[in-house]
Amino acid sequence: MFPDIESQRMRLVWMTPRVMRASIEGRCREAEALVGASLPDSWPEEDARRWISIRLDQMERSPEAAEWLLRLMVDVGTFTAVGYINFHDPLVDGRAELGYTVFPQYRRLGYAGEAALAMMRWANATHGVSTFVVSVSPENAPSLGLAAKLGFERVGTQIDDVDGEEWVFELAWPASGKGLGA
Repeated sequence: MFPDIESQRMRLVWMTPRVMRASIEGRCREAEALVGASLPDSWPEEDARRWISIRLDQMERSPEAAEWLLRLMVDVGTFTAVGYINFHDPLVDGRAELGYTVFPQYRRLGYAGEAALAMMRWANATHGVSTFVVSVSPENAPSLGLAAKLGFERVGTQIDDVDGEEWVFELAWPASGKGLGA
C-alpha cells in the first residue's frame, strides 16, 4: 500500500490490486469501501476498465511499477472520485509520462491540473524525476490547453495503437517559470 498524494482539494488514492479487481469485476460498492470514496454509477466505463486491466497486468509483471500506477482522484470535501491519474511506467532516464481522465461531470473544474501538479511534485521529490511527458490527441482541445497552461512544450508526434495520432509534450522540472508548474 502506498500513501496518498495530496493536493489542495484532493487525495490521489493508489488503487490496490484488490480495488482494481473489484472494479473490473463490477463490484463497485466493494471498490468504494476499499478507497473510502464514492465512484460514478457507471464505474468503470469501458475505457477505465481497459486501463485498469492494463495497469493490473503491468503491476503483476513488474511489482516495482506499482506506486507509479493508477490513483483515483478523490475530492476531499465530498469523498467523491472525480477521475483517475497515473504515470505510464516507472522513471525511465529521468522522464515520466503522465496520463489522466476526469469524469465528464467534473471536467473544466481544475481537477486535472491540480492532480497533475501533485503527481509531478511527488515524482520529483520522491524519485528525482526531471522531465515529464504527456501525449495528447490533436483533437483533445481541453488537454492541449492544460498542457500549455502547465508549461509543457510540444516535442513531437507519435502514433498510438489504440488512440491514433498523439502530440508529445515535455516539461523540464522544476518548471522554467512558465505555466502552473512554476
